[in-house]
Amino acid sequence: MTGRQLAPSRQAGIFISYRRADALAHARLLQVNLRERFADRPVFMDLDSIEAGLDFRKVISDAIKACGVIVVLIGPQWATLANEEGRRRLDEPDDYVRFEVRSALRRGVRVIPVLVEGARAPRPQELPSDLRKLARLNALEMSCDHRYQFDADRLMDVIGRALAR
Repeated sequence: MTGRQLAPSRQAGIFISYRRADALAHARLLQVNLRERFADRPVFMDLDSIEAGLDFRKVISDAIKACGVIVVLIGPQWATLANEEGRRRLDEPDDYVRFEVRSALRRGVRVIPVLVEGARAPRPQELPSDLRKLARLNALEMSCDHRYQFDADRLMDVIGRALAR
């Protein structure tokens, strides 16, 4: 599905959470792979799944409710990117990435952290208290070089097992 709000589906969907500044290319490539491998399931990615004029927060919340898995792409700047005032975006309660991850963790959705571009997993003390559980989740690594297909296949297998439950 492209250019539309996440359509109702009997199949649990897959949500891609990422920061555009450090993981957009990975998110796009992953989106293509997910749509190929899980053609019968909705794949939510903000750029294609939220129509103009819709409330981001409501659409994201509804999408997370409809998903069985959220893939959190963590690039090197994921936790440190700052807003226009120089404050760390992750510390803002209304930061969309924080909202996505927090909502999934609270709902008990399977959250799969994926480290891209050599990023390391965030430590608990680097995260707001409502996201600290993310630091305890086992993360996968994904590169965009010669290992991409191996890494992507491994991630797809994990997602497939999670959705089968």
